[in-house]
Amino acid sequence: MRRTHTKHMKKRLRDAARTQRELEKRMFHLKTLYDVSREIGFLIDTQAIMKNLLMMVIGTFGVERGLILLVDVRENQIQAVTHRGLDDATAAALTRVVDAGFLSNVQASLNLHVWIPFEVNEYLKGGIGLGEKLTGDAYTPDDSELLVTLANQAAIAIKNATVHEEVVRYAKELAASLRRIQILESMKANLAKFVPKTVQALIEESPEAPLLDKREADVSVLFADITGYTRLSAQMELDRVNQLVEVYFGAFLDEILKLGGDVNETVGDGLMVIFRDADPRRHATAAVLAALAIQRKTREINATLEGYFDPITMHVGVNSGIASVGATKIEGAAGTRWTYTASGPTTNVAARLAALGEGGSVIISDETRQRLGDEFDAEDMGLQSLKNVAQREPATARELVGLSERRRHPRRPVSWPVRVWIGEDSFAGHAVDASIHGICLATVAKDLLKVGMSYRVEILLDGDDPFPCTAEVRSLSDRGAEMETKEPLPLS
Repeated sequence: MRRTHTKHMKKRLRDAARTQRELEKRMFHLKTLYDVSREIGFLIDTQAIMKNLLMMVIGTFGVERGLILLVDVRENQIQAVTHRGLDDATAAALTRVVDAGFLSNVQASLNLHVWIPFEVNEYLKGGIGLGEKLTGDAYTPDDSELLVTLANQAAIAIKNATVHEEVVRYAKELAASLRRIQILESMKANLAKFVPKTVQALIEESPEAPLLDKREADVSVLFADITGYTRLSAQMELDRVNQLVEVYFGAFLDEILKLGGDVNETVGDGLMVIFRDADPRRHATAAVLAALAIQRKTREINATLEGYFDPITMHVGVNSGIASVGATKIEGAAGTRWTYTASGPTTNVAARLAALGEGGSVIISDETRQRLGDEFDAEDMGLQSLKNVAQREPATARELVGLSERRRHPRRPVSWPVRVWIGEDSFAGHAVDASIHGICLATVAKDLLKVGMSYRVEILLDGDDPFPCTAEVRSLSDRGAEMETKEPLPLS
């Protein structure tokens, strides 16, 4: 009986000891996992995770040699590796094994006592390898169980780190792409100052192969230049001349763009504008409205700058018809230079028409006039011979003199003696036609009058006191001085 009791007591003691060892093992495992989680759980750098984990594993198992390896199995390339106690020959052997795609042979090739593989994702695989324990003891199943758990922890931490690294890389790539887009937009904005609007639209429509070849198109072409620019440049400093041109041409550009014009060329004192539309009447009307706007803006700026600059006058001509529109390539030793323009007789005639008129007027061709509606009033200048324009018949030019609001009171012939006051001096003249708000003086001191300036005018009617009014010079030509009055004229 006593012998049986003793036997049971020994069994209970053995079970208690085994339970104690199991508990201690579990506690050791938990503490190790806790330490690992604390060391690598918040790391977002793969190399740092692997380095910290290896140091903990080496310390935990008491080994001298060990490594943690991460391989991209798609290309059989080492993605990351950290080790301790491996010499150059061993490292070279590791590279050969990985290059050959035999990741499972790492243990034998490096003479490791244990190799625990892990998988981060479908293309990133790795393992933890350890050499002999310093105590000489063999690795137990408990050791292997703990190493498997640590390898799984490593895989999770590395996976999180690679995801973070991808996010960071994508963010950097996105930032670089946004920067490139900003640079391209800046380049586009700056190039838009030099490249015609039509070219911009063609390139945006087909960036890789824009349709820039010359093609015939029905267009209206406007030419404008400053009267006496050469004399102006000789009298003024270059900076002041440039400042003057920028002020006027900046105002012109706003009006041109509103009307759909494409500024094709600017050369010193002049500019060329192309108007296109499916309806030939619309682009002709837009070109004429732009021409009138240029003259209107010129008068307004002249008045604003009075006392700072001498007033300027503009030559403006418009012609409509078929032109060859597209790119012209100029080949040279330094490379190819492209220009996008309209060429042909239609363009040449527009340039010559601008030269016909006196400052302040708009000269249009008969072709352009036929496309306009009744809202414009144009005077026939008759047949004109245009310099350097080869034609069988001279061109018929018309001088545009007003818009519909003046035509509600059409002009009629008059014969009025007038006095025009220029400063303190008066000059005799003669009015040949008039409307309710317009008058044409045929004989007056034209050389002293300036377009855009206003003068006091007295109309000398028979038997009555002089009729005073204030009139602004709209244009000067061989026909006389066209003036617009603020007060209604005595036509009744």
